[in-house]
Amino acid sequence: MDEKELIELSDEIVHALMKLSMGEKPGFLAGGVYKKLPNHPRFEEIKHCYCEHLKQFKGAYDNSVELKTLTDFRFKIVDLYTA
Repeated sequence: MDEKELIELSDEIVHALMKLSMGEKPGFLAGGVYKKLPNHPRFEEIKHCYCEHLKQFKGAYDNSVELKTLTDFRFKIVDLYTA
């Protein structure tokens, strides 16, 4: 998986989490990640990973160390989803 694919998939996962947490349910034409995520065997781990990332996020990525936390989060959430 290249960087672009990693970013796109991690964004899809996060958007799906946000929609689900706001009470939206995937419809018949919903995208794959959004439709599959609620029944994913690692759904709880994915939610936990996202929550932990948000707890550490300070509103912006001001340096390369902070930006690395975003990259690490992307890798971890995609790994959980694809495993």
